[in-house]
Amino acid sequence: MSRSMPRRQQGFTLLEILVVLGILAALTLALTLLVTQVLDARRQLQSARSQGPEPLVDFLQRLDRQLSQLVVRRPHERGQPVGNGFWLQRGGESTLIWVAAGQWSLPWGDHVSRLKTWRLDWDAGQETLTLASSGWLDAAGEVDWVVVDQLTEVSQVNWAFWAQGGWQPVWNDPGLPAGLRLELVWQNETYERWILLPEVAP
Repeated sequence: MSRSMPRRQQGFTLLEILVVLGILAALTLALTLLVTQVLDARRQLQSARSQGPEPLVDFLQRLDRQLSQLVVRRPHERGQPVGNGFWLQRGGESTLIWVAAGQWSLPWGDHVSRLKTWRLDWDAGQETLTLASSGWLDAAGEVDWVVVDQLTEVSQVNWAFWAQGGWQPVWNDPGLPAGLRLELVWQNETYERWILLPEVAP
């Protein structure tokens, strides 16, 4: 007398499929909540950074970098030097212009081709402080300023130049000051930055 073997079950039962679908739905929901929390935290961090001092710190670091590369060369317009010195101040306390080598390492005797003119400009009406570069120093065409960085909500700017043991609000000397003091009011808070200028020789 032969026994019949039970047939092996083919596929999954409806109950097993429903259980798997339920687990997948729970995992998807948990993953979605996790991603949402991460994105919310990132948005909060970006908002805190934009409202905190980080934009000011970034701006001043870029300004420091360009001033540390300052060289004794007169600013140029249309390929011709302007002003009577190496540090050009325009509009009272609104614009400073100087020449810097930037990240370039100049070969011996090459004083022009890799230099750029830089400008720090405060717009009182727009309450913006702008750092811009004009490209190559000896360019013969119209000056084309390119904004490198801009700080908004700057309601007041004052700078002074250190020379001969004292601070001077205006610099008319053909040489260079030893340092620059920048005072500004940003987001209704007063900040002060002292920048030691490099000792350079003509």
